[in-house]
Amino acid sequence: MGDENCYFSLLWEDEESCREWRGSLYVRDKGYIDDLNLGLVYEEVCRAGRFGEQYDFSEVFLHPCARVSTVAFRQKIMGQLYQDELLYEAALEFVACVSEVQQRLERFDGATAKKAVAADRVAMAARVAAARKAALSGNVAVGKEAMAPMDGKRDETKKMIAALQIRYDFLKSLGNICKKVSGYVKKGTPLSECAEKLADFVSDSRVVLEIEELSEFLSALDGAAPCSILLNKDRGQNCRSLVIDPEGTRECGYTERLLKSAEPFLGKYDFKVRVYQNTDISYLDKKLQEHICRQQPQLVSGLESLYEKYGNYDIFQFDRIAKELVFYLACIRFVQRYEEAGFFFTMPVCNTLQGSEVRDAYDMTLGINLYRNNRGCRVVPNNYSFDEKKNVFILTGANQGGKTTFIRSVGLIQCLAQVGMFVPCRRASLKMAEQIHTHFSREDESGASVGRFEQELQRIHEILANLKDGSMILLNETFTSTQRTVAVVLLRRLLQEMDRRHCCGGLVTHFYEVCDGLEGDSFYSLVTEVAGDGESKERTYRIREGESFRYSFAKDIAVKCGVTYEGLMERCGQDRN
Repeated sequence: MGDENCYFSLLWEDEESCREWRGSLYVRDKGYIDDLNLGLVYEEVCRAGRFGEQYDFSEVFLHPCARVSTVAFRQKIMGQLYQDELLYEAALEFVACVSEVQQRLERFDGATAKKAVAADRVAMAARVAAARKAALSGNVAVGKEAMAPMDGKRDETKKMIAALQIRYDFLKSLGNICKKVSGYVKKGTPLSECAEKLADFVSDSRVVLEIEELSEFLSALDGAAPCSILLNKDRGQNCRSLVIDPEGTRECGYTERLLKSAEPFLGKYDFKVRVYQNTDISYLDKKLQEHICRQQPQLVSGLESLYEKYGNYDIFQFDRIAKELVFYLACIRFVQRYEEAGFFFTMPVCNTLQGSEVRDAYDMTLGINLYRNNRGCRVVPNNYSFDEKKNVFILTGANQGGKTTFIRSVGLIQCLAQVGMFVPCRRASLKMAEQIHTHFSREDESGASVGRFEQELQRIHEILANLKDGSMILLNETFTSTQRTVAVVLLRRLLQEMDRRHCCGGLVTHFYEVCDGLEGDSFYSLVTEVAGDGESKERTYRIREGESFRYSFAKDIAVKCGVTYEGLMERCGQDRN
């Protein structure tokens, strides 16, 4: 399509940005995918999109880019498709068109065709015997030529006809799509450039000539099709024999004639796709093919030269564009479905110089669980920001107060923004992060030869060894597997290194002492709000700026679970005995 040496993509503004991002895949830390449940979000986007497994865009979705120009490029396309319903429908039609061509071409795989021919020859003797028996009974009239098995040459003829038909249908569909979008795509946008390339392709003189030649051939083939068909089927609804009446009416088209004549026997046989399509040739298809070969031998003789010119074609360029479009279409479908349920999203403003400010952010994984359980948008949104004076937060507070949910929402919004997608909040201005690193406390890995604390140290060492200035680091209950005093010292040193490397991010911890003695203006304290007095503490899941909590409100959780001090002491006494 167009100049093969000219780079074009709907995901990357230029070849250099694509090459840079692809090179980063081999060296980047991918722990954030599991820690932030980004895989769950991708799975839900795919489920909402319903484009099938053939359209896998996980590589793009799970690996954010660091260039603000790439994000802006994608946001333009995402915004256009989201706002313009006609453009969105045209993009869907293009994807469906390419997908249909792929499915039809897959049926002409060499191995599949060979298997079909071999299986057909094995069954042909029984079919011929059944046809002769039916003829002797007086139900049908079948000649020797009509009962002759279809050989490899005829199978190849059918395959060539089908390939030309698919090619013709594809080119016509492309032309219709281009006509639809030519009038309302804004000039100077990535989508307009794509539409122009498609339009240039289908209007090229060589393609126009190809369409004319294919149309002439297929029309002649239609004219050679039988006017009336009488079929005889067995109990398994397999066509065993037929009689062709070449003198019947030709007032209606080929497909309509087939429908009328075959409906009493075949029911809803799919004639919308020509009978030439399937490589697994049915008896009916064979008889029709034989009839056409006898009636119009010149069509078959000219078929090979036509197939040599147009039969072998590559749809790689179109397939690549379709796969890139699916990324946008699936993301938009996902957002639209969730908006209908009350969730809210925004297109973030991304920059490289200023800080970040986010309003009414919520955790998308929590939103997905609520949506799947038909519970609506029951999320508690929170605000957060990063700037030169407050670039790293330390979040303390009540157990089960929403700390992990909050820090996960921070990471997910950053990831989705740097993918070029809408983000789950009402307003967002974000500074691009060179990399996104996470460390969420986990149980010991099965089969690990070292303890949990050593695993944590190794993980932190890997992050620091590959850390780039200006990255985002999110730490959740890190170093909880060691002594409190040791953990506090390590966390302070880690936070100071984040500050030295101009990183943004935060730490969730119940070690409130970490905040004491931190040097620099980059650190600030966040706490979870609770309501109520005494042992009745209600989690509001609101996060606010304030002095670190010196307690975690664990007693009320124990009370809710029926655990008391007296009960614990009694159990300890039983264990001693």
